[in-house]
Amino acid sequence: MDRKEFLKTGGRILILGGMAATTGYLVVRKKVDATCSVSPACQRCGKFAKCELPQAKEVKDGKRE
Repeated sequence: MDRKEFLKTGGRILILGGMAATTGYLVVRKKVDATCSVSPACQRCGKFAKCELPQAKEVKDGKRE
């Protein structure tokens, strides 16, 4: 393996790793945003006021704590 091939391979691996990490982050972030646990942490969520999930609506209406 010469230097040029080594650098090409390393660059490809670096790009692939970055893409995988970004995809994983986006999947995890979306998963967290799409679920609502009925807990005190839910009320401190920055999206709680505009949340349309049934669990959040129940907390807002006082049906759940």
